[in-house]
Amino acid sequence: MTKDEVVYSYGDKDKTPSVYKSPYRLLIIMALSIFIIEAFVMIFLSLLPPLPLWIVVLIDSALLIVLLSPTLYFFLFHPLVMHITERKRTEDRLRLFRSLIDRSNDAIFVDDPQTGRILDVNDKACTSLGYAREELLNMQVFDIEAVLPDDFSWKEHVNEVTRKGYVVMEGRHRRRDGTTFPVEVNVSYTVIGKNSYTVAVARDITERKRAEEALRRAYDELEIRVRERTAELTKTNESLKAEITERKRAEEKLRRTTYDLGERIKELNCLYAISNLEKQDISLEDMLKRTVELIPPAYQYPEITCARVIFENKEFRTSNFKKTIWNQRSDIIVSSEHVGYLEVCYLEERPKSDEGPFLKEERDLINAITERLGKTIERKRWTAELARSNAELEQFAYVASHDLQEPLRMISGFTQLLERRYKGKLDRSADEFIAYIVDGATRMQRMIEDLLAYSRVGTRGKPFEPTNIEAAFDQAVANLKVIIEENNAFVTHDPLPAIMADPTQIIQLFQNLISNGIKFRREEPPHVHVSARRKENEWVFSVKDNGIGIAPEFFGRLFQLFQRQYTKSEYPGTGIGLAICKRIVERHGGRIWAESEAGRGSTFYFTIPVRNFQQ
Repeated sequence: MTKDEVVYSYGDKDKTPSVYKSPYRLLIIMALSIFIIEAFVMIFLSLLPPLPLWIVVLIDSALLIVLLSPTLYFFLFHPLVMHITERKRTEDRLRLFRSLIDRSNDAIFVDDPQTGRILDVNDKACTSLGYAREELLNMQVFDIEAVLPDDFSWKEHVNEVTRKGYVVMEGRHRRRDGTTFPVEVNVSYTVIGKNSYTVAVARDITERKRAEEALRRAYDELEIRVRERTAELTKTNESLKAEITERKRAEEKLRRTTYDLGERIKELNCLYAISNLEKQDISLEDMLKRTVELIPPAYQYPEITCARVIFENKEFRTSNFKKTIWNQRSDIIVSSEHVGYLEVCYLEERPKSDEGPFLKEERDLINAITERLGKTIERKRWTAELARSNAELEQFAYVASHDLQEPLRMISGFTQLLERRYKGKLDRSADEFIAYIVDGATRMQRMIEDLLAYSRVGTRGKPFEPTNIEAAFDQAVANLKVIIEENNAFVTHDPLPAIMADPTQIIQLFQNLISNGIKFRREEPPHVHVSARRKENEWVFSVKDNGIGIAPEFFGRLFQLFQRQYTKSEYPGTGIGLAICKRIVERHGGRIWAESEAGRGSTFYFTIPVRNFQQ
């Protein structure tokens, strides 16, 4: 069977040209034409002279043959010619159609719906399956279609196509080498004449499947990533929610802490202000009056807070004090003795949300205040007692030293007179005894003078005034001119400031420290150097010498009365000089100390606070 024969085998061979579909109309037209022509010929012959009959018959026969020959040709030969022409045209169209089919990128199959036999294929079907055309025409559909493996499945498929008229399906075509590939098949059911066919157009969708698979993998991967990201976001969201919750909790805690801290700061400010009152030179009654006024601002509701102190039957109260049921009280104890109490009241009831009538911190505050008041009252009592005792002691020392000087002068004077008059006239023991009496009286007089000077530091001191320290230094050096020259000493200084001080006592301070540096000398000439430097709110002065130094065990007693490291025979003196220095420095609000190494000299330091014009 050739290609054309295959095409014609499912075409209609008996097509009749449309011109022959109405022959009766054509016969009527031709009969009328012959009748009219014959009538014209008979009229024409009648106009001629009479002719023999046989000539007339001959002319009429010839005319009839001429008139009937086109009709005979039209009805006998022309249909055959037209049929051949139409057949050639059809063959040309079929060849064109066949060419178009073979050039299609899709495989085309024409199948027998009854048997599944392949009736025709295009070139694409052959190349895609690897079979020759003749091989495919001897095969059935389920030989190449893996989705329709047997006759039963083919019948079901045909029934679906017949019912629907058109089916699109995905199949898997099997190549000659046994491999398969995916195809999309468009199957239609066609009836031509008495024959029925299924026409399948199959397109290789391998690339599309790969793309779909890649897309599916990408989608799966994307979905996995989306799930992972969603899980991460969910976790982050939960973490963020937890963080927000924790932050809110922390903010609330910080708010409460800040509020509590503010309250504690108010309480500390109250205690600090009370502590400052203790440092001021005011009476106990004034301190208690001011303390009462400091209490309400330290409480949570200062506008409704009032307070009072009862001390030794005296009352110190705020201007708005009124005793209410919302109160707290704490006793003031001095040396285990109840001397009064502090009472704090609210003028109206506090909000119900607060704990108790007073917060725990407020209860602690009133206890702290009364404890501090008790210690302050005790300290002021002791201070007052100590001041009184010191005043009495100083008065006693002054009176004693002043009144003792006259008898000592008499003893010393008469003893010296006795020594001058009877020296050498009595025995040696008498001379020694007289010398002892004179020496003891002299030393006693010096001690009384030094003790008098010590007592006068606190009682005879002058008010502080601007003092040029260099001028005070020069005066002290001038006072020591004799001792400096006798010992070939060098006394130098750095630039020294002006301070608020008692100039007389500052001269005495430098004089005592410089004379000590010269007195406790080594064999080499003494050298004493004075310097000063400012450190924050005080001046630090130093007096450095190159003397014999101070033994470490003597540092604890260095500034005490009548304390000596060496005997009077080695180094003369009463042992009061450094005690006077310490008292002068303390009167000026400073400190004094020494640094020394035995055999390598000493450095005495003292501080004077910066006051008034120096600031």
